[in-house]
Amino acid sequence: MRGFTTVELLIVLVVAALLAALAVPRLTDRTALQERGARDQLRAMIGHAQRIAQTQQREVCVLTTPVQARAVYANAGACLPAAPLRDPAGGGAYTLDMPPGTVLGGATLLRFNSRGQPVPALDRTLSVGTLSITVYRETGLAL
Repeated sequence: MRGFTTVELLIVLVVAALLAALAVPRLTDRTALQERGARDQLRAMIGHAQRIAQTQQREVCVLTTPVQARAVYANAGACLPAAPLRDPAGGGAYTLDMPPGTVLGGATLLRFNSRGQPVPALDRTLSVGTLSITVYRETGLAL
């Protein structure tokens, strides 16, 4: 006789069901992926703000709230929310909305002087969900 017995077929089905039960939640939970994407986008925004400060020889700020980050110009040390940097991709105001369930924390204001250096000259740390970004006082780089 050829073929599989009922017991063998049931064992294969049980093993397949266990694998599916373990794999599906990992495939559908995108929180970690969204956090990494938001962190990378925020890092790019900070780097862009620093380069704009250097090339245009004026102060630039990155303002953060728990759900949004935005890049704006500064005048005489005061950040001007009404004077946003233009988004390099779309041309509108440069803002970054956090994905649902991801919260920004840490420094609420990053300001770069006309040389691209952070003001005040301190290491600053921002958190994006469970991940973090540090802006170093010596270089202004966000890593």
